[in-house]
Amino acid sequence: MEQEKKKVTLKDIAAKTGLSVNTVSRVLNKKPYYTKEVEEKVTAACKELGYIVDMNASGLRSGSTHTIAILFDDLINPFYSYTTDIISKRFEENGYNTIIFSNNGKSAYVDYEMMRSVMARKPDGILSFLEPEEDMVDFIKQTGIPFVIFGRDGSPYGMVGIDADEEYGGYLAGKHLLDRGYRKLAYIGSWHDVKVCLDRERGFERALAENEMKLDPSRVFYIRELDFNDMIDSLLKSGADGIFCFNDIIAFIVIEALESKGLEAGIDYGIVGYDNIQQMMRMPRLITTIDVGSHDFAEAGADAMLGLLSGEKRTMPSFRETHKSFLVRGKSTR
Repeated sequence: MEQEKKKVTLKDIAAKTGLSVNTVSRVLNKKPYYTKEVEEKVTAACKELGYIVDMNASGLRSGSTHTIAILFDDLINPFYSYTTDIISKRFEENGYNTIIFSNNGKSAYVDYEMMRSVMARKPDGILSFLEPEEDMVDFIKQTGIPFVIFGRDGSPYGMVGIDADEEYGGYLAGKHLLDRGYRKLAYIGSWHDVKVCLDRERGFERALAENEMKLDPSRVFYIRELDFNDMIDSLLKSGADGIFCFNDIIAFIVIEALESKGLEAGIDYGIVGYDNIQQMMRMPRLITTIDVGSHDFAEAGADAMLGLLSGEKRTMPSFRETHKSFLVRGKSTR
């Protein structure tokens, strides 16, 4: 029977490099007072000997795993990937690794099952694109873990939140469609009970109200709660000529569906998205969309978390930072 391979220890790395165990430990735990040359020597020895840092053991000793968890409902939307890349780079610059958790689109909220999985990894902090379920708010606070709600208003939960002015973004979308001559306006949201979705809808309705118009309930859809083909049929039957979508991903799939029916965005109807993902990656067409200033927005979220971890904002449990949205003209409206 093949003998089990001996586990590589800090002593083995120290012997290989000629450094003390204490110095090797400082390098691996990213503690100060070592040179770049020493770091390279330790890294090379770890690779050669196959040494992997046991983060759980390190966390037990130091009280920190140097990790921050980021929570999503799903990773389909490039807006999440783009902002997470910026956020994780900021964390890395400050000595933290990132671990990603997703509930695969099952819900727009953080529930107990998700928190149980996250807490098992013992992160130092949690940055969530999801709002907590009502019965999870006290649970999260009792854990004492720094928690930032990103892209959502945290104040209703007494938590730190970094969000855009979603109502204003919806207002800009509605105003633009009306200014371009569209009159039968529709809104396609994500979930009917999620505040950010309702805030954008409320802003959209405000733009109509300024023109003494109302949003027809037959032209309001929540894509996560409907069969997509049925929704498109209902949209066509409603006679809508101007559409505001909760995000760009929804806008692009609606454009594709209507194109298959012989209708062209910007000619037969107007459509406005949200997030401006076309600045992040090449898309099949440029659409009119709402931008929240994604780069600065993401950095603000990361900095809020780092502030909590440093103790800087612990005295401000419901700290909120709001970013203004702006319209980006594309070819999906007149």
